[in-house]
Amino acid sequence: MRAPAAAIALAFLLAPAAARAQDWDEAYRLGLAALARGDHGRAAEAFRRAIARRPEPGRNIPTYGTNIEARYFPYLRLAEACLALGQLEAAREALERSASWGEREPADERAKLVERLGAAIAQRRPASPSPPPATPAPLTPPVASPVAEPTPTSNPALVPAAPVSPRSAPLLPREPGHPGQVDGRETRPGPEPSAGPVSGAPSAGTAAGTLEIVSQPAGATVYIDDEPVGATDPQTGRLVKTGIASGRHHVRLTRAGYEDTIGDLNVAPGGAAVFRATLAPLSAVSGGAPMGLVALALVAIGVVIVLAWVALRRPEEAVRPGERTPRSRGYEADAATPSGISPGARSDELGQEWFGEFRLLEMLGKGGMASVFKAQRRSELTALKRPLASLLDDSQFRERFLREAEIGRTLNHPNIVRILERGDVGRVPYFTMELLPGETLQEYIAREGPASPRTAVAIAVQMAEALDFAHSKGVVHRDLKPSNVMLLPDGTVKVMDFGIARARRFEGMTATAAFLGTPNYVAPEMIDGRGTEPRSDLYGLGLILYELLTGRTPFSGDSPFAILKKHCTEEPPPPSSLQPGVPAALEAIVLRLLRKDPAERPASAEDVVVALRDWLNRAA
Repeated sequence: MRAPAAAIALAFLLAPAAARAQDWDEAYRLGLAALARGDHGRAAEAFRRAIARRPEPGRNIPTYGTNIEARYFPYLRLAEACLALGQLEAAREALERSASWGEREPADERAKLVERLGAAIAQRRPASPSPPPATPAPLTPPVASPVAEPTPTSNPALVPAAPVSPRSAPLLPREPGHPGQVDGRETRPGPEPSAGPVSGAPSAGTAAGTLEIVSQPAGATVYIDDEPVGATDPQTGRLVKTGIASGRHHVRLTRAGYEDTIGDLNVAPGGAAVFRATLAPLSAVSGGAPMGLVALALVAIGVVIVLAWVALRRPEEAVRPGERTPRSRGYEADAATPSGISPGARSDELGQEWFGEFRLLEMLGKGGMASVFKAQRRSELTALKRPLASLLDDSQFRERFLREAEIGRTLNHPNIVRILERGDVGRVPYFTMELLPGETLQEYIAREGPASPRTAVAIAVQMAEALDFAHSKGVVHRDLKPSNVMLLPDGTVKVMDFGIARARRFEGMTATAAFLGTPNYVAPEMIDGRGTEPRSDLYGLGLILYELLTGRTPFSGDSPFAILKKHCTEEPPPPSSLQPGVPAALEAIVLRLLRKDPAERPASAEDVVVALRDWLNRAA
């Protein structure tokens, strides 16, 4: 029974780090940050990663938990980066892809970028030579050139679900002399054959040819002269590009988990050329290096021996107090990615990711500012929190991140997650927390649905006690929601994530809209700019107790803005109208917590603790 486990562990340890993926939203934010500081090459690379993981643009796209990306326009941002780099053909291709999604990306922004592209092309266009002498008209009537569909991409990750008809899409300008232009006039290539031999017959009067790329494995991204042109078909491994200028071309094929394949070849005028490539896996060892095979075998044998020794010494690994149980629902595998994506991390020869002295075992969760990992340093297991790469250059965010560590270290309470230490690895700050078993309250509600009134109150009263202690220290949480509350197997509740908390000694710091909380769990006074106070946390507590009793939040809408408006203008439906059987006395407590005016809510968290415990005693 130990052999399969050892084999699985060995396969994970030997997996190449480059094959693990980065989330689309983090790649997009990383691209926006790079674009803002003028690092256009890195921005373009990040936007391409985002598109590969989520090709569909749009507004208010869910990212994690109840958070959203308000404006996900990767094709427009990629075009902007390519224009700044002078890569006009890549910018044109990005704008055409943007147009294929219709109104998913704003047409006015696209029109401005098209205008910039046209101006850039006009600057590169040489002065028009004197017109050649007129030639006699042909005796035979000319044959009209068919209007062909544009070349479809072979990568299913880049195919829109419902693209606009290519015939109605605007014809974007090309660079002079680029394939697709004849004597400075825009043309469209004919349809590409889907299989069989390639015909190298270009249009009369051109010196263009056809290039066929065949890859193994299929689905490889193809670059011609360092410009992306599509991907090989995921079934046939074939991509055909017509209208290729005659002469020598540089071809590069890439695919996640494989070494790049690079080569040069000549395309004859009006002819066809074929480029065949077999991509080698990153973990593969060259057949001409037998010593490398021996070394890899020795490493594998050593890992198996170590795993077997550990298994014999610890036949059943018990969960320690404060250690998280096996991965809970909704958690993602760690993304060990190249430098700049997984900040401060390094991978050893076995593919294991390290952060300073900490070995990162798995990702426990990710929010809008940071990721949390299960980490091991020597024999100690902790939860390690570090910022997302896209926010490292934001000085205000860095202050907030360090503030969370400082606030957390002052809040030593049984119902608040304990902060252990803080530090830096290079320029990346981090702090560690106690590692807890159990699950978040969000996961509990998603799995169990509405809780019984006694269970709901038993959870809420512990949260109220945590808030009462934090408020006595001058700390307002400001982002209380089910995903920031841990429920341990013994019923203990732990409030965590004081990332946007306000303490009296930090009142001089400002907060941007990105850090004002989550639309489903924000108090009206935080929305209309009246500021926050301890009773703002009581509103959040009321929302969570409402959700525990009914299995849903009191307000919902098509957009975050609609939800925010309802918090300010609409009264919540009584919990008993959604879940019959909610006691009237308990319902009155919940509705008082959800009053629009903070002055009409309970005066303090202590009052809430007394009211909830009194209800529990009377309901016993």
